[in-house]
Amino acid sequence: MKLIRQLGLTILTNDQYEVRIQKKIFGGYSLKKYIINSPFDLLETREVRLDISEEEAIELGKELLEKVYRTAKQYKKLNYIPS
Repeated sequence: MKLIRQLGLTILTNDQYEVRIQKKIFGGYSLKKYIINSPFDLLETREVRLDISEEEAIELGKELLEKVYRTAKQYKKLNYIPS
């Protein structure tokens, strides 16, 4: 896993996915999981409305990055879902 900070974003990546963590204006965080290098393939999004710390938001991002979608079999042939 790699952690990148740029322009108000924190990005967590592995070999298949990236999770973008962005602080919201009025507190909380927005977390979005994408297929790596494909910004139009949004897989999951989470909104945290509590004013949590950045470290806790990164921990939530790690959980999201490692999540496996077991019932999404139809996308296996497109290499979207890890086996």
